[in-house]
Amino acid sequence: MIRASINTILSPAIIGLLLIGLHSACVKAAENGATATALLQNYLPESCYQTGRYQQEKNLAGLTKLLQTQGSFAFACDKGLLWHTAAPLNETLVYRLQGTTQLIKADGSIQKLSGTLQRHLGQMLNHLLGGDSVYLEKNFVITATESGIRLTPRKKRMEKFLRAIDIARTDADVSIRMQHQGEEYTAIRVYELQTLPALTANQCTQLTGVAASACQQLLAP
Repeated sequence: MIRASINTILSPAIIGLLLIGLHSACVKAAENGATATALLQNYLPESCYQTGRYQQEKNLAGLTKLLQTQGSFAFACDKGLLWHTAAPLNETLVYRLQGTTQLIKADGSIQKLSGTLQRHLGQMLNHLLGGDSVYLEKNFVITATESGIRLTPRKKRMEKFLRAIDIARTDADVSIRMQHQGEEYTAIRVYELQTLPALTANQCTQLTGVAASACQQLLAP
């Protein structure tokens, strides 16, 4: 269960959410022989604040069926990421910018998650969603593919839970595939994306469908 929860967290997905605008720029730049630096310089997040929904499937070692989940998310570049799973479980993960991670269960109870993996994962998600080009260049090899882009970790510690991220885009959604160890992978479809000039606790609650307490944890001073 712990392993499944960690892999679900990794979906935050989340990793490609603010890379939406990167696909077309990357392909065009690649055609012009641009370097990874030039590709990243063409990327600017559409907004510091955004929300959306996702559908996810995971292939995990030891399971004969794909693990399917769905839910919503909220991101604030000055606070962090909220990742809500609505089905089949009901739980919310809050990755605060300063590095703390909290698991909020359906009954409202809060559990602080710690450890090296959680810390590195929280840092990676917030830097990616925030469009930190310095972080991206330092930690990933970035290449154009036929359908989008690929991010390959440079560091061994990240390779322990992530081998590569493939991102593609259509007019309606963003597809993200993360390859983990062996045959394990996470495939995510992100849709109904909304960019906002700001994110209040009320907006977070209404747009994601999570409990007010979860949004308050994300947006607390």
